[in-house]
Amino acid sequence: MTFTQLRILQAVARTGNMTRAAEELAITQSAVSHALRTLESELGVALLVRGNHGVSLTATGRAVCRRATLILTQVEALEQEVAGVRERGSLRVGTIPSANVRLLPPILRRFEDACPRVRLTVMEGSDHEVLEWLETGAADVVTVSAGIPLPAGTTTRTLATDRMLAILPSGHDLAVRDSVTMAELARRPFIMSTGGCEPLITKVAQAAEVSLRCHYRVRDTNSILAMVAEGLGVSIIPELSLPAHSPGVHAVPLDPPAGRTVLLALPADPLPTAGAFAELAAVPLAPRPVSLESSDRA
Repeated sequence: MTFTQLRILQAVARTGNMTRAAEELAITQSAVSHALRTLESELGVALLVRGNHGVSLTATGRAVCRRATLILTQVEALEQEVAGVRERGSLRVGTIPSANVRLLPPILRRFEDACPRVRLTVMEGSDHEVLEWLETGAADVVTVSAGIPLPAGTTTRTLATDRMLAILPSGHDLAVRDSVTMAELARRPFIMSTGGCEPLITKVAQAAEVSLRCHYRVRDTNSILAMVAEGLGVSIIPELSLPAHSPGVHAVPLDPPAGRTVLLALPADPLPTAGAFAELAAVPLAPRPVSLESSDRA
């Protein structure tokens, strides 16, 4: 059963004639006849009495048509509500910094193009901060790393997956390697990212049974890259968090490989604007290369 079949039944009931119904719907009479016969076959009942002077509904047909009118009215209301998202409303997006470099901006652009009159606000915070914003209603939709406990009723969908990469100074002895282990990184001063990746980095280190020598704790990705370039330490950053250009550093995959998943999280009863954002975010993004000095390895 389709909405098209129900609309055709409604038009035939209103006009009492398949030809006039076809003209009203801008389709052929054969398409009208085929749709109604298919609907009758699917329901297993006769909906119409066909005669030389037109058609009329059977008692069952009238009951089905009344129900179809209710369904189509709700569909029209839904379409109007969704269409209204493009004309008004607001959306507050909470995001972890590591998702706000290359992952989120194209989605924001897509949303602004589709819903130009919606007031859009973006707030950066740690995983725990953005989830608190979602739970308290301070944010309408958030990005968050997979594996973080979520508030009750939260729904999620995967936004992206990417690799965790070791970030090394250009002249570092490990920079020429195809991969590095956590044990090798643990012997160097480490710059810990506090912008959302710390729990994952800690988990990877624990799995390798090593303790990182955290000399610095820094939130901003660009600050971490600048400190690594100055030889102050090494770090680990998700590939999608890296800017397109970052001189003075090399990015090398971990051994064994480590990755992360970024989720889009919505409350149990999301705003229409949040639902529209989630639908637009579900469209795959075109890949964008990272031009680090180690781009042939990373």
